[in-house]
Amino acid sequence: MRTRLYLRGEQAFNWLGRRHPRLYRLARLPWRRLTRLLGVPTYWDRRSHYRYYAEVVRLAREHVPDGGRVLDVGAYEAELLRQLDWFDERLALDLRYIMPRQGVKTLVADFRRYEPDGRYDLVLCLQVLEHLRDPDEIARKLLRTGRTVIVSVPYMWGPGGRGGHLHDPVDEAKLRLWTDRDPDESLIVDDDGRRRLIAVYARG
Repeated sequence: MRTRLYLRGEQAFNWLGRRHPRLYRLARLPWRRLTRLLGVPTYWDRRSHYRYYAEVVRLAREHVPDGGRVLDVGAYEAELLRQLDWFDERLALDLRYIMPRQGVKTLVADFRRYEPDGRYDLVLCLQVLEHLRDPDEIARKLLRTGRTVIVSVPYMWGPGGRGGHLHDPVDEAKLRLWTDRDPDESLIVDDDGRRRLIAVYARG
């Protein structure tokens, strides 16, 4: 019951964030405090155990061991950047307001119009492209923005628009179509019976 209430509240907050961002920012912190007081698991609480997050951290360490600057596009409530603590600069970008995090900068912006001051050493975009009407445009901008890019998408989930997905099923061929490039490394990770495709583009 509490989890169902939380999910409905999150849907309402997503609507509020799109329509009235200032009001959203004022109300977000009290809502988070209330849900924690009631013991309701947050977005990150429910997802932090997923193996694909651990694989992304491993791949980031392997491909960008010297750190530098990292950007997470579509970060929302994910706390993954806090685990990439060998990077000097960490930026979480999303259309929705992002709660402040220690050691991580946040930016409410549309990536389509975002103009970085130079390329990032690493760009992440996890479970985002399948929601977009123009995934090819965003995917190719990701590759221009980062020297190394890690993307994840739902792998071969059935059609039907689950969770706002516009492009299921997604496979290697569809991701290749969006990026116009083969990844340097890819793997498929299973979490609770749902598979995700993780692709690394490391020759930027």
